[in-house]
Amino acid sequence: MKQLSFRGCRGLILSMQVLALMLVVLLGACAAGPPPASAPAPAPEVESAEEGPAAAAKPSGEEISAREAEKKESAAEAADSGAAAAKAAAEPSGARESDIADKSAGGLGFVTEELEAAPSAARAPAAPVLRAAPSTSGLKAGFADDNRQFNYYLGFLKEYGPQIPHLPLDVSERIVLRVEDADGKSLPNAALTISSDGRVLCTGTSYADGGFLFFPSRYGEETRYQVTATHNQVTRALDIDRQGPREQTITFPSPRPAAGSVTLDLLFILDTTGSMGEEIQRLKATIEIINLNLSALSVKPRLRYGLVLYKDRGDDYVTRVVPLTEDLGAFQEQLNQVEADGGGDTPEDLQAALEKAMALDWNSRGIRLSFVITDAPPHLDYGQEYTYLRAAEAARRQGIRLYTVGTGGLDLAGEYVLRQLSQQTGARYIFLTYGETGESEGGGPGSVSHHTGANFQTDKLEAIIIRFAKEELSYLTDRPLEEEEEYFQARRLGEEQKEETLGTLFSLAVAQLIDYASFRIAPATPAGILPINPAAEDLALTAEYFSEQLLLTCGADETIKKVFRLVERADLQKVLEELELQLSGLTEGDDAARVGELLGADLLITGTLYAKPAGYELFLKLLRVETGEILSVTKAVLERGLGLEAD
Repeated sequence: MKQLSFRGCRGLILSMQVLALMLVVLLGACAAGPPPASAPAPAPEVESAEEGPAAAAKPSGEEISAREAEKKESAAEAADSGAAAAKAAAEPSGARESDIADKSAGGLGFVTEELEAAPSAARAPAAPVLRAAPSTSGLKAGFADDNRQFNYYLGFLKEYGPQIPHLPLDVSERIVLRVEDADGKSLPNAALTISSDGRVLCTGTSYADGGFLFFPSRYGEETRYQVTATHNQVTRALDIDRQGPREQTITFPSPRPAAGSVTLDLLFILDTTGSMGEEIQRLKATIEIINLNLSALSVKPRLRYGLVLYKDRGDDYVTRVVPLTEDLGAFQEQLNQVEADGGGDTPEDLQAALEKAMALDWNSRGIRLSFVITDAPPHLDYGQEYTYLRAAEAARRQGIRLYTVGTGGLDLAGEYVLRQLSQQTGARYIFLTYGETGESEGGGPGSVSHHTGANFQTDKLEAIIIRFAKEELSYLTDRPLEEEEEYFQARRLGEEQKEETLGTLFSLAVAQLIDYASFRIAPATPAGILPINPAAEDLALTAEYFSEQLLLTCGADETIKKVFRLVERADLQKVLEELELQLSGLTEGDDAARVGELLGADLLITGTLYAKPAGYELFLKLLRVETGEILSVTKAVLERGLGLEAD
C-alpha cells in the first residue's frame, strides 16, 4: 500500500519502486556479457538511405560526441546533486519527518521511501523536498497514462497543439469498449467493427484487457453506432448512443478458454542517431534482465524480440529491421552491433520506422507490445503517405500497443507526437528523468519534455518495461497484477490549523478527479457538491465538517473555479426537500442523478466517509448527471486529529 502525504504543492505526485536488490544483483551478473548465440542471427533488412541533405550538413563526429557527453554529464550532475538527499532518505523516519515539517513548506509533504517532486505547471510549485540520488543500475524514467488522466490530456492537446507541428486528430469524445466473457474476464484479440447506418467507421482488435477505444468525434455527426465483436467464431452485437455512458461492455455467453502458452512480442523501435548512445547501451545491458523477469512468470510466455532501427535521410541507412524471433542469443547478437551515429537536424524519420514495424509478422493470438525510444520528433515535411497516425490506426487494427519513450533532449514537438501514439493504442508515455523536478520543456541535454502535471510515477526504465509486459500477461490469467493502492494521506504538521490541511487535501483530491475524468469537462461546467455520506452514525458530525471544508475549498481554489461553476447550497437543500430525500445517502445512483438534474448541474461530487483505527478513509467520486456514471474516483486517508471528535 502506497502511503502519501503532501507538501504545499498543488498537484498529486506519485512515486514508486518496483524492483530493488534483485535488479541490482541481476544487472551485475548481466555486466559479464550475454550468453553466446545459440543460432545464427537473422539478417537485418536494410533500407538504403534516401536522397537528403549532403553529408557536410550532418554534424561531425566530434559534435555528436559532444552532444552525448553533455547528456551524460547532465545525468551525472543530477546524481551528484542528489547524494545528500539520498543520505537523508536513509535516516530513520522520525528524522526525515522533522525536516519535512518545515512550516515554510506549507505543512504538507511526501513521506514515501523515495521522494519525487513533480508539481503541475497549472498549480503553485511545491516547496523543496528530499530527493534520492538516481540509481546507477538503470536509467530513471517517469510514465503517465493519458487514458487514465483523459481530461488532463485533452487540456494538454488544446494548450500546446497550436504551438507545434503535428498531425491533427480529434479525440475530444471517447468511448471505452470492453469485451468480456460470462465471468467478467477480459477477452483479448476479439475482432471489432464499429458502424453507423451500415457504414463501417473503424475496425480493431481488443487488447489483453479486453479494451478498445472508439472516438466518435472523428466520424461526423452520427449519434448511434453498432458494434460487433467476434471471438472464437462467436459474434456479439451492441448498440451504443453517442451521448451514453463513456464505458460500454460487450459480454460473451461462455467463459473464456484456459490460458495456455501465451506469445508475447516485444519490439523496440529505436532511434540510432548520434545522441542516442546512452539509451542504446542501456538496452544492451538490460535485455537479459527483461528476459529473465518475464520468462520466470508462472504463465511461461513464449517471448519474441525484434528491432526496427532508424535514422534519417542522408545517413548510412533510414531503417534497419531485425524480425521478431524467439532466439534471444540471435537477437542480442544483432542488438550488440547497434551503434549511435548520424542525425544532425533534430527530427528523424520515425514515420518510415513505424511503417516497417506495422508490417512485421506479429503473432495473432497473444500479446503485442512495441516501445518507441527516441530523443527527436518525426520529420513531417517529407510528404510521406504513411504517417504516424496511419501507424496508430494499423496498431489498433492489430491490437498492438505503442509505448513511447522520450529520452534526453526530446522537445515539446516530440512529446506531443509520442503521446498521440501511445494514447491511441492504450499505452503510456514514458520519459527519462535526469534529476529535474516538475514539468519540463525539454529540448536540451538531460531534459525530456513532459507536461503531465503531477500525474506520473517513476522507476528504472527496464523495470517499467517489465511492469507493462507483466500487466498485459496478467489479464490472461486468474492472477491479476498486484499493484500498490494509490491514495492521499493527510496529517497536520507543526502548528498548522486543520482547516489548512483539509484545504490542501481537498484541492489536490478534486484536481485529481478533474484530471482523471473519462469525459471532457468544459470550463465553467455546472457542478454540485453533495454532502459527504457517513458510513456510520457516529461519523455524522465529522462528515458534515468535511463537507463544509470541501465546499469552501472548491469555492476558493482558482483552478477548480475555472472548471466548475458551483450551484448554490441553498438550491441543493430545496431540491432535497422537494424530493423528500435526506442529505446523507446521496453518493451515486438514480437519486444523485435526479438531484443533479433538478439543480441544473452536469456533474456532482459525492463522498463516503469510513472510520479506521488510526483515522478516516474518504472516497470522493465525480458523477456525470446525464448518465449516472462515475467519471473518476479518488481516495484520502486522514489522521483522526483532522476530524471533529478530536476537539
